[in-house]
Amino acid sequence: MSDYNIEKIGPERFDILVPLMKDCFGMDVNINYFEWKYTANPAGDFIGFIAVQKDTGEIGAYYGVIPQKFFIEGKEKTIYQSCDTMTHSKHRRKGLFQKLALECYSYLRAQNNLFVIGFGGAQSTPGFIKFGWKHVFNFKYYFKPYPVCLLSVFRSYKKECFTEDDFSGIENFCNSLPYPAAIHSNRNVMHIKWRTQNPNYQYKLISFRSKDTVEGYLIYYIQQNKIILFDFKFSTAQSRKALFWYIAQKTVSNKFKGIVAFCQEDGINAGYLKAGGYWANPFKKGPLSEKTPFIFYADEENLHKYANSKSWEVTAYDHDAL
Repeated sequence: MSDYNIEKIGPERFDILVPLMKDCFGMDVNINYFEWKYTANPAGDFIGFIAVQKDTGEIGAYYGVIPQKFFIEGKEKTIYQSCDTMTHSKHRRKGLFQKLALECYSYLRAQNNLFVIGFGGAQSTPGFIKFGWKHVFNFKYYFKPYPVCLLSVFRSYKKECFTEDDFSGIENFCNSLPYPAAIHSNRNVMHIKWRTQNPNYQYKLISFRSKDTVEGYLIYYIQQNKIILFDFKFSTAQSRKALFWYIAQKTVSNKFKGIVAFCQEDGINAGYLKAGGYWANPFKKGPLSEKTPFIFYADEENLHKYANSKSWEVTAYDHDAL
């Protein structure tokens, strides 16, 4: 008989996740973080399960998913992201991850919602693959160091072309863009505002406008004296060049170390970054050499149909923790 009870949890028990985050990830978060991530999400509430040790009442592990709105073949659907998989160091090697994950998948299957994505870690990915998840492609880092940003002095754009934290026109702009792949996430103002309220970071949205019409935008935040390029969309080459110039100028004026972006390896956005002077570490070691597997799990038909990189456009915006 199992030494643990498997329980579905709600917002009233967020306090039990705080010590798990500290033990597993070294993150000091409070209940506000879980309230933002798990319940304020306009796509819906989280689904989460915990393993409780029967004798002590200790929380041994947590597994859960959060909903996200994606377009699949032109139709908006809710899929789920696996995130915050946590097993306390005192309760490892007891199969808790497997028990919780299977309980969650069974729940989603019963709701006819078994379509889950994930950004795998070095330790967690092999476990997911054992369950039948597919490794579709990798995410990797692209960067533009300070010396390369200095080249931006050879261009200039009018200040009035750029607006900061102005959401007017953003949703219409996103809706006007062609579908980049069979599966891609939705963008609307409500979701962007929620996504950029992650209490761990302070985001800035910059848009490029021509005759009061949005032609592109990017979102960034500052971390460890570097600009982290979180999200970007362009409808014209002019907007792409202008916004990349803007963020390079921001790097130079503040003497940041450079700009870092995290995106689908060899995807559409990687192409934009390379054209904009961004580099990637080609080696398996050294700074920013890490690769993060993008994996997904679904019913057999969808698992087979979308197990290829060309079906997807996923960005850092879609990652739950960036």
